[in-house]
Amino acid sequence: MSGVILDGARETRRILDRVARSVELLAGDGVKPRLAAIQANDDPGTNWYLRAQERHCRGNGIDLRLIKLPVDALENEIIAAVHRAGDDPEISAILVFTPLPAGVSQLKVVEAIPAHKDAEGVHPANLGRLLVAATVDPAPCTAMACMELIRTARPDLSGARALVIGRSATVGKPVVLLLLSGHATVTVAHTRSDLRQVMLEAEIVVAAAGATGVRWRAYEKKHASWRGGLGDRPPPPNLEPLVSVDMVRRGAVVIDVGDNNIPLGLDADGAPLVDEKGKPAMRYAGDVDYDKVKDVAGYITKPRGSVGPLTNAFLLRNVTGAALRARGMEPDP
Repeated sequence: MSGVILDGARETRRILDRVARSVELLAGDGVKPRLAAIQANDDPGTNWYLRAQERHCRGNGIDLRLIKLPVDALENEIIAAVHRAGDDPEISAILVFTPLPAGVSQLKVVEAIPAHKDAEGVHPANLGRLLVAATVDPAPCTAMACMELIRTARPDLSGARALVIGRSATVGKPVVLLLLSGHATVTVAHTRSDLRQVMLEAEIVVAAAGATGVRWRAYEKKHASWRGGLGDRPPPPNLEPLVSVDMVRRGAVVIDVGDNNIPLGLDADGAPLVDEKGKPAMRYAGDVDYDKVKDVAGYITKPRGSVGPLTNAFLLRNVTGAALRARGMEPDP
């Protein structure tokens, strides 16, 4: 029997209801919340995400102002754009799309965002407060989405054995801190860990390593170098899911945050197969072997459509929360 699917629809509606109440409250004060999105790339993934955020903002009473910079913008130019948005009283919150141009420090750019206008909860000051406080607002959106889904399956985390796979500053580490604030017993693992040694006791698993995507991108660079006459031909990459069914404890809560864009297959030369338009034929894959793990997990997220929509809802909540606090009001808890 398959586990319960955590699709996040109910939780997403609840968060968006909070957003709607905040938008209505701000409208009564003559204010419309506004998100500044700063882009200095032409990355296809960023462009897709931008279009999605424009729809989400528009559909929930929030303006999105795109600040488009050249793909070769210098660090000081990007930071200056962030400062201008930070000084603009009409801008409620700011996010900066990655990847940034080569040579630009992501940390310096994020530090330039005023902490109170941090749409994604990734400013070092906000992450630092998360380290010393049980809760913080704004908090990283994906980490909050993971916790919302976990608490749907297991409201009481006291003593629960949790495993977080991934150590990024925006997902893995914040999830660890939030789980600890709920009194869970937390283990942190990553792509260099022996997962089989640590997973079978885990009652809660958060897979947030993006492992197959990392492997594919590393192979892609080596393959391009080889095609250019540099180095040896690389062996085919391992594109199997990081978390296999034999690693998962029966009845566990499994949250898959992995977002990997990998090829459907490789041709004889080691390049991605192409579609009818001559473009690489790619597919989406999470970090978890969903089709098999769903038969042993007690609760599991879908490969797509669970964590993502809830993450978007928390982003909008961060925007309206920033607008409310700028006027001395507190958002709904």
